[in-house]
Amino acid sequence: MKKERLILSGILLAILSVIPFSNAEAAGRKTFANPLDIVVGNERAYRGGEPVVIVFNDDYYLFVSHRKGYWYSPDFQDWTYVDAPDYPGGVVSVVEMDGELIGCSMNNKNVYRCLDPKAGKWEKCGELSSDRYGDANLFYDEGHLYMYFGWSQIMPFKVVEIDKQTFKEIGEPTELFWSDIKNHGFEVRKPEDVIYSIFNGRREYGPEELPWIEGPYVIKHNNKYYLQYAAIGLEFISYSHGVYVSDSPMGPFTYSEHNPLTFKTSGFQVGAGHGSTFHDKKGNLWTICMIPAQYGEGGRGSELAIYPTAVDAQGVMYSNTALGDYPQYYPAERKVGGVDNYVDWKLLSVGKKAIVSSTFEGYLPSQALDEDFKTCWTAATGDAGEFFTVDLGAQASINAIQLNWDHIGAQRAGGMGFGGGMGMGMGQRPAATAPAEKTKYQCYEVFVSDDNANWKKVISKPENYMELKHDYNEFLKPVKARYVKVVNVSTYDNAKFSIKDLRIFGTTPKMSVKKVDKFMALRNPEDRREANVVWEPVPGADGYIVRYGIGKDKLYNSYIVYDKTSLYMHSMNTAPEYFFEVEAFDSGLDYYRENPLATIGMGAEIQLAKGQGSFAYRAASNTVYHMLKEGQTEYRFENLEPGNYVLNHSYGPVLWSGELTEKELISTEANPKPTVTAFLTTMGAGTKVTGTLEMKVIPGEKSGTMIVEWKQK
Repeated sequence: MKKERLILSGILLAILSVIPFSNAEAAGRKTFANPLDIVVGNERAYRGGEPVVIVFNDDYYLFVSHRKGYWYSPDFQDWTYVDAPDYPGGVVSVVEMDGELIGCSMNNKNVYRCLDPKAGKWEKCGELSSDRYGDANLFYDEGHLYMYFGWSQIMPFKVVEIDKQTFKEIGEPTELFWSDIKNHGFEVRKPEDVIYSIFNGRREYGPEELPWIEGPYVIKHNNKYYLQYAAIGLEFISYSHGVYVSDSPMGPFTYSEHNPLTFKTSGFQVGAGHGSTFHDKKGNLWTICMIPAQYGEGGRGSELAIYPTAVDAQGVMYSNTALGDYPQYYPAERKVGGVDNYVDWKLLSVGKKAIVSSTFEGYLPSQALDEDFKTCWTAATGDAGEFFTVDLGAQASINAIQLNWDHIGAQRAGGMGFGGGMGMGMGQRPAATAPAEKTKYQCYEVFVSDDNANWKKVISKPENYMELKHDYNEFLKPVKARYVKVVNVSTYDNAKFSIKDLRIFGTTPKMSVKKVDKFMALRNPEDRREANVVWEPVPGADGYIVRYGIGKDKLYNSYIVYDKTSLYMHSMNTAPEYFFEVEAFDSGLDYYRENPLATIGMGAEIQLAKGQGSFAYRAASNTVYHMLKEGQTEYRFENLEPGNYVLNHSYGPVLWSGELTEKELISTEANPKPTVTAFLTTMGAGTKVTGTLEMKVIPGEKSGTMIVEWKQK
């Protein structure tokens, strides 16, 4: 039996010797943030598929698919991995029955019982009636064992009672429900929601397609049975959960018009499907989900996210995903009842100004601050010293930093495989090999400053042996700073230094939340699953949460929108009427608004070419170009040697032409005066004159320089 530490980055933070926090500080951490990594020891980040969480003998147990092992924890923070060679593996179902754990796997007849879960001892104890239980879910209630199953676009969910001694079916399976995309908007597969195609070019996604309904999971709460299901498919950002409710484990089950249960298509972390709902030790409900992931050039996989869930007084189960990728409290810190579990910290870094050491091709700095997990910034190299700095615009109190890495240019794909690597088929696992030495993953340091000159180190991981793709760091004492700099120590797999998103959480004196008074929700009369919501902008708002639901006091569904005042949605059920609310949130820090006329240019070029001509567009090798930029007043053409020159507006008329002689270009004087001057053109906007464009030639010791000056009026 092998035990190792499990690290769920964000939810379960490892305390390495290189992190400048004491063990006492580590023990005091209270928050985590989605998405969540699964890392065991020095292995690659593991695929977080089809998660199941149960409480057994006062410990939490976490099971994920395609691994011969699982984890337990007394507090949902400090986890121990258990190697269990005889455990079912695959897409598993585990349930407590009469004081022991019983487990089975999808499309497999074998049933196992656990003799000692912390020692990893399991033994086969029977066979099921069928090996066609897609996404099998065992459920035990009041002395009866049930099997729920379903994994198809066209077949229904079913349930059958199973003899708890022989594990054979008692009677025939009962059909429960199918997908219903004409009435359940969130179930629809739409091409605009595709992250990556699973068809490898065989075909395009249609305008609407049937979802896979999969992952049945039943939980009993207040004598009602809640059967959740996943819809759409992992390759969609709209991967989500719905729920049906019954007074009996055998049904009939009634669709909840408050669906979806978990749904998140906006923000940095998206997706919320195929998982399980469980009670924590305080009685609160949580829903743990499988979410899509993408890394490097084509690396795919799945990770985990967990959301607070509750059941209201009328028996409606609902979750809170509005701020699902913001810091929230661990189960021990969560208040009893409701789903208000998020820390009152704002995302300080979104839309701010970035300063970088270098940029590779189209991987722009702004893409590491855009709340889009499909984009990233990448440096030109993976060398030590490459850096990414974010200017928050003013000093703020920083409570946590989440570093989300990418893996551009790597020698191997960056996704999570079924056995710790990529590219393996379902259920396959690589041969067990002992590496000669530990692998170092992304190693880095983080510094803060108030002036972009004097820096203080706040995170140090120069020897990081865990592949944390979402490295969440909470500070027990807030760090005050305006600038945050992430400096590369080393990458791995020969990748370039890449940041998917740098997410900085904290507070400012001016942060605020307010409801938007003026908004309009326009439901599509021809397709009641759809609506467009528009609202009046709130000055300074970073973003908005659009909440909606079928009762004024039951706005259980939501979207988060950054720096926009409109939203298209297709997640509603056709039958009920809906109520809406728009809430603005502001960190108190201004967005960085790039002025492209100043940073990129005005689309007007001036060029200097050696030669003669009148209307001259020259593509010769000696042609030098300058893009006119707002705010830039001087443009220099250097290393000029005697000869004829043409200065013109590219694709446009000549501004100046003539011969520059040796006398005009060469001088030994310390501060030579201009030898040639010329008025080029008047500058203006509309009918208003704003300045002039003028030229002068300054001689030098070996060559001359032509300076074009934009003189503002």
